[in-house]
Amino acid sequence: MQLKVLLLISCIQVLFLAVKLETDPEAIIKSLNLQLLRSTGPSSPANPSIHIALRLSADHSLHDERRYLHRLKTDLRNKLSSSSGSQRESEPSTGLVALYLLALRASCQDLPSRQRALAYLKNQLSAEKNHTKHHDVPLTNQYQYSLGVLALCVNDVRVDHSVLSALTPHDHHHHSIDTAAMMVLALKCVHESKVPSSGHWMYSHDRRAKAQTAVNKLMEKIQRRQTQSGKIGNIYSTAVALQALLAVGDMERWSKGKGRVLIEARGGAFHNPMALSQLLPVLYQKTYMDIGQMDCNSETDGLRKKQHSDPVITDQGTETNSHQQTALVYLTVKDMNSAVIYTAEVPLHDQMSLLGVLNEAKRNDTSFNFETKQTLWGPFLTSVQHIQAQDNTRTYWRLIRGENTPLIQGIQDYHPQPGEHILLQLSKF
Repeated sequence: MQLKVLLLISCIQVLFLAVKLETDPEAIIKSLNLQLLRSTGPSSPANPSIHIALRLSADHSLHDERRYLHRLKTDLRNKLSSSSGSQRESEPSTGLVALYLLALRASCQDLPSRQRALAYLKNQLSAEKNHTKHHDVPLTNQYQYSLGVLALCVNDVRVDHSVLSALTPHDHHHHSIDTAAMMVLALKCVHESKVPSSGHWMYSHDRRAKAQTAVNKLMEKIQRRQTQSGKIGNIYSTAVALQALLAVGDMERWSKGKGRVLIEARGGAFHNPMALSQLLPVLYQKTYMDIGQMDCNSETDGLRKKQHSDPVITDQGTETNSHQQTALVYLTVKDMNSAVIYTAEVPLHDQMSLLGVLNEAKRNDTSFNFETKQTLWGPFLTSVQHIQAQDNTRTYWRLIRGENTPLIQGIQDYHPQPGEHILLQLSKF
């Protein structure tokens, strides 16, 4: 009898240990870290956001990071060389150059290697500011503008007061959660900046006070939007919002949000490398502001791409079964006036993404056409039925499923379900 009891206790202990291992946050974070490291292969485009996340993590593969840094430096040099003042569309955007600068600083690259990009970013921010002055919006968007200010700040470059003034939130501006969070990081960095090697504040008392007031106003919005589940906006904006919570020391809301994103990560929500790169720093309790204090001299080198990790990350995809081979997706395209300009019933094959659905529609009907451009997030829909979304008209192709549910994933990451209705709607932003 005692033997049976002991066996039962042993079985319970093994089961408890298995459950604990499978739900251990440290194991999940390590698995995510490895997942991101594996996305640095030569077949994928160089992405500075990925490098930033790897550099802010606690575990490193220094050889892989150095090799990836070399790719980034070459890529940045090519982008800056090919840019032309007379052809603005060929110039790298404010946000992209900002990410490259953050990646260089996160690898402790010396100032001369950053000088050209710093000068370029300062000019871009000046152009953004002038556009804001006349049109009330930046050339790109407020997220990129804030990221640009943050990149200069982290690199110990003093930002002009006129540029900083455009970060002041106004009541008539309705910023998204991730934009508000990036504004917080930029303003908080300005508030805390000191002149290198002097210990003196970089900005005046008045400027620092204005920055703190703006931070408080933006944080009220972010904190108010956190739900009981821990999410702030959608799951992807939550990752950026958690950086803002860390920056202001709101550890209670950060911990609540961290718990939620870990649950979502275990379900495969962050399989897109760009989304994962925004998540990983906050799991290690880091923000982009921490890049400015990195010295790169005491890093552990134990992470390897070929390591086997606990199976805690399960990529979500369309389940494969026989009846899905002939399932349909109902595709509708509407113009700016909500007039239907195209409809189709598109065969849905196994594991097909929305991008795959669009390609299938194009193969089946030569009258249907669409165009994309490559971004750090993957392919971005730019044109449908010869109607181009344009920054100067502030239009984009909105992706909607069902009755009126906006997609938070891109066309490469979202997998429609059999019988689902997908709407492509030209919209204003």
